[in-house]
Amino acid sequence: MRDRGSVAEIICFTFFLAYLVWVPLPFGSASDGALTPLVLPPLLLAAASSILIARRPVLRITRPGRLWTAGALLFAALIALQLVPLPGPLLRAISPESARLWSTADRVAALAGAGDGSMHPISVDPAATAVQLFRVAAYAGAFVTAMFIARTKNRRLSMVAVLALMAIFETVYAIREAALQRYEIWGWKNTLIFNRATGTFVNPNHFAHYAAIILPFGAFLCAYAWHTAAPGAPFRRRLVVLIERRFILLSLGAATIVAGAAAMLVAQSRGAMLATVAGFAAVGAIASGRRHAVARAGLIAFSVVAVFAGVFFVMGRARSSKHLGERDSTSLQGRRSSVLSALRIWTDFPLFGSGAGTFESLSPRVQDENGEVIQNHAHNDYAETLATTGAVGFLLGFVPLLGGTAALARAAFGPRGSQSSWRRRAFYAAALTSIAIALVHALVDFNFYIPANPVTLAAIAGAAAAVREPSAT
Repeated sequence: MRDRGSVAEIICFTFFLAYLVWVPLPFGSASDGALTPLVLPPLLLAAASSILIARRPVLRITRPGRLWTAGALLFAALIALQLVPLPGPLLRAISPESARLWSTADRVAALAGAGDGSMHPISVDPAATAVQLFRVAAYAGAFVTAMFIARTKNRRLSMVAVLALMAIFETVYAIREAALQRYEIWGWKNTLIFNRATGTFVNPNHFAHYAAIILPFGAFLCAYAWHTAAPGAPFRRRLVVLIERRFILLSLGAATIVAGAAAMLVAQSRGAMLATVAGFAAVGAIASGRRHAVARAGLIAFSVVAVFAGVFFVMGRARSSKHLGERDSTSLQGRRSSVLSALRIWTDFPLFGSGAGTFESLSPRVQDENGEVIQNHAHNDYAETLATTGAVGFLLGFVPLLGGTAALARAAFGPRGSQSSWRRRAFYAAALTSIAIALVHALVDFNFYIPANPVTLAAIAGAAAAVREPSAT
């Protein structure tokens, strides 16, 4: 009997794919004007997919899905708490520095003839915190939507194909702008960063990160094409079938790998390249067991480096690629300074933070005196999250994230993984690699605050943690 919910689910899934195509295009959805189209679609799709799934009591949520959903809800709840006006005594008890800043603001307002408020939130900049709350809600909505509707192999494959095509498009767009030496984004001239391609993002490192988290699925598509091409047949026969019947799939996978490597090279993002090498090596080590972990991790790392070297050789040494070879001590010092600023903010707001999204508001008072530019983010997602959401928010966010990642690794490579099909375990491995790349890159950049990147990663994680059916593969 035909599934009555399939038509509605396919409609939701189609809109979700369109959303994933949209989010990187308006400057990585980091601009204020992109907030509404960033937030509303995933929330509506998550609500619709939840209703559709509620009619299917046979489905069950996977362990990574439960951990990541709980983490997203708790983290969003913590940010919402930062916006709740609290009585003065309570605010002083849980966040003394917030109470002091608000008290100072009240005194200034009183001098100006304005009435002082008796209740204030933990956040020192409620408007910025509200924006972050909406963005986190969008990430959670994208994750839930993918978890509920990207649960079949065909839908997962469709989502991978769409992301692969977007990575290829972004790379072609970036290379075109680099070749023309104009570095524009939809006609907007990038006057912030010169001679480094950015795709439709403003920052080249964020563009490179987007390509990096999609690149593992190029390997997945190639492996999928090989696996489904006459399995069990002799090598020559299998190769012929691969070319005859899986050529498009194989070509898309290979193009995604090349595009991902090329994107990082034209962006000259050393952090993204190192994170990619480390992510593949880490997952290779996890998959190999203790005995062969180091050797296979090294071999995989060497293979990824070889891919970068091969793409770099084919592209030719660009005239504007000096950033890759230079020892940029200024950049390192700037990153170090921003991390130290975040840690200083955390010491002032240790438990509940200063308010999500408030780093830029507070950085002028804590950054080094010789700093010429106001830091808008710490170049470390962990440090900035710790500073703006405190120890409580950090634990609520990252403990479930790491727990779900460990559960996904067990599902891919552990004893229980044998209960899943090869296709699902291969998808697990690709998703795990994307997550590992993101976690490593978070040490030196702030991609969590560029919405297109966490939305894309949330969709990947959601599809990996998709609800299970008894006959699912």
